[in-house]
Order: sequence, then structure tokens, then C-alpha cells
Amino acid sequence: MAINRYITLLTLLFTIGNSNAQDYLSFYNLKDYVIQVQNISPIYLPKNSVTFATPLNLGLDFNSNIKLNDVLVEKGNLLAFDFDKLNSVAEKENLITTNIDANIFMLGFRIKKGSLTFFANAKSNLTWQFSDNFTNVLTNGIIDSFSFSNEKFGVTGYSEIGIGITQKLFKDKIAIGLRFKSLNGIMHAEFDRNTKFSVNIDPSTFYWNVISTNASIHTAGINNTDDFTLFGENKGFGLDLGLSYQISKKLSFDFAINDIGSINWKQSVANYNIEDTNGAIFTGVDIVNNESIEDAVDRIIGFTETYESFNTQLATKTFFSAKYQHSQKNIITASYFKNENQYLETKPNYALGYNRALERATYGVTFGTQGFGANFSVQLSFLQLYGAVSDVSNISSSVEESKSANIRFGINLLFGRKNKANQEDLKEDIDKEA
Repeated sequence: MAINRYITLLTLLFTIGNSNAQDYLSFYNLKDYVIQVQNISPIYLPKNSVTFATPLNLGLDFNSNIKLNDVLVEKGNLLAFDFDKLNSVAEKENLITTNIDANIFMLGFRIKKGSLTFFANAKSNLTWQFSDNFTNVLTNGIIDSFSFSNEKFGVTGYSEIGIGITQKLFKDKIAIGLRFKSLNGIMHAEFDRNTKFSVNIDPSTFYWNVISTNASIHTAGINNTDDFTLFGENKGFGLDLGLSYQISKKLSFDFAINDIGSINWKQSVANYNIEDTNGAIFTGVDIVNNESIEDAVDRIIGFTETYESFNTQLATKTFFSAKYQHSQKNIITASYFKNENQYLETKPNYALGYNRALERATYGVTFGTQGFGANFSVQLSFLQLYGAVSDVSNISSSVEESKSANIRFGINLLFGRKNKANQEDLKEDIDKEA
């Protein structure tokens, strides 16, 4: 059934799952309407006295030069990864990235000149850059010379729980936001960032000349599934910080750096290492002495398995925007976003956005490096619905045929009236400047 296919696909992405293709800027323009925007900029104050975020809040990024339909095959009601299909469509350089944010819990209180929030999130991200050399070896084995010099892989799943505080200062011209996060690593796997591995096969003798440098794979929480837990021994600390400056009632600037921190992985850790070599010659298997292929390879290049803990940095995200409030209901925003991917060089994203700001709703569009995006937030009594996409052109494509997706949506419960006096003061000040 089609429903089973989509459920299985989302489960796969959340289980295995940053990059120059990710973009939060359409969602970012919802600002103080949606409390989840504090996840990317802690300076925005919730409009209502109390905001409770239900678990029905999700953000999904998927980017690839390969369609899902090219690498997945149906097996009954499930989807399976097919390396033969992947190899047939692989280019010289390929990239697959995912990023999934699930808001488990969030409670925000509007206080005098600021806000206080409590939150818990689950996050998962995947970066996989690979060559057609890699897929060919996976599919057919070692039948020709190859070089793994540009292979990058990293996958992480972790949870965070924390507290955030935002405060306005100096007659509300400056706002400072801080979020402190206790991190718990669930699972992780990565190629060493400096891995190089190649095999040159002599066509006359078929001898292998093996060259290896930093060829290691580091894992945690993968080998022993019995140790799988949301709250284990893989601890870390994270910090988000933000700053805004109100130049005038119409013009303001804000800046945020998120996910400053790291996780120390020490539960269910395994490191797989190939010894460094400048040119080990593999002549074959010693059949006379009943040597196995595994023993022969180990004799030439050496292989060890260790259990040493290791540390990984979070992928830091930087935001900068300038907001011009042309009138009480019309807002124009120019934004910059940079995601510091741990495994790849990334490019920043830019966007110019417009939002119509109403008392209980907002809707808007963005034009940027990710294409034409859209967002909305609407309050129905105490219920709030919101959504944002960075490129609306991807909506029309089926999941299997898509090469990218960036969507955020959710449901919140809002309590307490907005500060209408501040809204009236803002309107009067903007009208005066106009």
C-alpha cells in the first residue's frame, strides 16, 4: 500500500539521519509568531503569555543528486536499499544529506521584557559524499584499480533538553537570548575526516599495491542495539546565543549562532582501523597453508578494532538578518544562513522575504538561493498551525522522485492575551516615521 511506503521511507530517514543545500530561511521569517523559531534564533519572544508545543512539530531536510526511486526497491510492503541501482546512476561525485528535527516538548512563558522556555528535541543528520569508485567496489568487489580520496560519511542521532532565556535591554533596543542544552548521543558513525585509501592493480601480475592513510571508521551506539537509549552515557553540552539591535521602530538587525558544543561518545564505541601504508603489495592468498582471504589482507595492510571514546563537534549554524517594517502589517527581511558541516565545505544561503503580519496570523514568501519559498502561521482560538517550505516547486513531486525537500510544520497551544498596548504603540511609532 502507498501509505506503508511513505511511513517506511520517513522511518528510514529518521533512523539514518548537513550540507550546502539545507535552508531554514523561510521558517526563520515566522519569527515571534512561532515559538520553535527560538531553535534557530533565541531572541524572538512568544506573542502569548504561555505557549505549549505539542509533539506534532517536525522539520525535515533532504538533499541529493540522486532520486530516492533510483536506490530503493520494494520488498513486500517495505523499501530496501539496492546497491546495484545506486551504482548504475552514480556520478563521479555524489552527495546525500538529511537533517531531521523533532520537537518533543516546548513550554514558553512571556515575562516582563523577555521570555523563559523549557524544551526537548530529537535531532538526526546524515552527510554522505561518495564517488562512483566507491559504489562500484560495493557492488562488484575489487576488480579494478580505485581510489577513495573524496569519500565523506557521517551520521548522528542525539537528543537535547534545555532552558532558554531572552531579555530586552536599553529601552528595548537590544535583545539577548541564550539557550543552554544538555545533550545525549544516541548513535554515531563516521569516516575519519582525513581518510585516503587506494588500490592499484598491475594488469600483468594482478598484484595489488595498497596505499592507506587514516583509514578509520568511528562508531558509537550501533554495534550493540541492546544499549540503544535516549539517555545513556554519551553526554555533551550545547549553547545557542542570539543578539538583536533595534535601530529604529522600522529597522532592526539580528544575529544568532546555534549548536555551539560537542558530544563525548563512550558507550558502545568501536573504531575500525586499517594501518597506514605507503605501498603494501598484495600478491594473493597462500593456498598451500590454507590462508583465508581475510587473513591474507590482514597480513598485508593490517586491521585493528579498538574501543576508544571520541569527541564530535555539533554542526554550528549562523544566521544574520535585517528586518524592515514598512508598516504595522508589512515586513521585509533580508537573511543570511551558513551551516558549518563537519565533513564538507558549505556555501551560505541568502534570501529576501516578505511577510504580512496580522494579529492572529502571518503569511509570506521568500526568494533566495533555495528558490521560491512560502510560510504561514494561523491561530484558531487557542490552537496554532504553522508551516514553511524553502522551495515550493518540490511539493508537486512524489517522494520517490524528489531530489530535495525542506519543510517544517507543527501545532502549538497558545494561552494568554497578547500585549495589545505594545501593538498600539508600535503602530503609532511606525505611522509617525512614515
